[in-house]
Amino acid sequence: MERIITKRLFLFTILTLLTISVVFGTTGVVIPSKLGIEKVDLGKTFKVDNKNYPFAFLDGMLIEDGKRLISLDDKTYSVQVKTFPDETRLNGVTEAYTYVFDSTATFYDPSIRAFKALAKSNEIRISEKMYIAVARDEFGNVSDVGFVPPTLEKLDILDSQGPITNISGRKFLLSSKSPYRIISKTVLPENSVLILENGVTIINALNADMNIKGAIVTIGPVTFLGTGTLSLSDSGMIYLNAVAVDTNINADRGALLFLDNSYLKDANLSLTNFVIIRKTTLQNVKINGAFAVYIIDSTIDKLEIQNCGYVIVNNSSINSATTTLMSKTTIYNSKINSLTISDLSTLSIVSSRVNEAFVDRGSILKTKYTTINNTKLENYSISYFFKSTIQALRTINSKYHTLESSIKNIQK
Repeated sequence: MERIITKRLFLFTILTLLTISVVFGTTGVVIPSKLGIEKVDLGKTFKVDNKNYPFAFLDGMLIEDGKRLISLDDKTYSVQVKTFPDETRLNGVTEAYTYVFDSTATFYDPSIRAFKALAKSNEIRISEKMYIAVARDEFGNVSDVGFVPPTLEKLDILDSQGPITNISGRKFLLSSKSPYRIISKTVLPENSVLILENGVTIINALNADMNIKGAIVTIGPVTFLGTGTLSLSDSGMIYLNAVAVDTNINADRGALLFLDNSYLKDANLSLTNFVIIRKTTLQNVKINGAFAVYIIDSTIDKLEIQNCGYVIVNNSSINSATTTLMSKTTIYNSKINSLTISDLSTLSIVSSRVNEAFVDRGSILKTKYTTINNTKLENYSISYFFKSTIQALRTINSKYHTLESSIKNIQK
């Protein structure tokens, strides 16, 4: 398992570095012209804006945003730094056979466990397949993620007289025929799709559990009543805009879980390709081994991230957050009460507020324009604070570096 994890993180790092625009390269040294939240090893000392830089690597988290002058080997290069996403939010509509967003986005097929872009545009032709659209600036900062729905052609109207069971093909659930019922355990097979019209009501009965190997898609807000579970598996997909306060979401693999403008109970997700939580309120969220995770404009009581190589959190409120097992996370403009980073994980926090941060077992914490009340470093962990305010810092067998930051109380 460790070998698989290391290989995946290595491939992700290579793909990221290949996207960096290069303004200078000689004797193995590469300086990007645009720098986001990335670290570039230069292997020698240099200056930033005519001031000595304390490290032999260039890191967007540790220098001021804007145009910076990098002096290296008696030469000076201009580097544009940006470590905060735009305020762009993706809003889309269907026009004929095309789905059009109001902003440019990069499109991905979530059934493929890779960042293999289909196109970069503000529109994409719709089909029976589903896609996601990522609003990412040229520095790599992500502001939002949108959903591209499938075509509504070739659909059969699903009768609501009996419970939802033995589904095959593409079925359309009408609000006028609501409520529909899920009773006990049922399976939505591969290549089968349930599309829920705006206003549909689903009643969960007898601890309903639907195993989704195909896809469930809502085209407007829907309601789930009663205690139940939606379980994602195989190459299944869920796009849900729902009030479902007594519904849990489980996943054992699956291609896509997209919760959009929803209210749910708990989510326990393992090995899913893409997880998007957008404008959604959840109590407990546990994500293990997902390829990519995006949490945008959401509220979560307890969040656990394990073994996830790419996690983005933007403009969200989290009571308790844990990132562990070599996870790599970036947090923008968010509020977190309790934060734990452990087991060789890396976390970058920009323009956020944290009450307590605990960094353990060889993990790395970087902060920029951020306020933390209490920070504790243990077991060979490292923290870098740039233009941040730390009320209290305690270190045990660990290191910290401060750049233009304020630490009011230090305990060793």
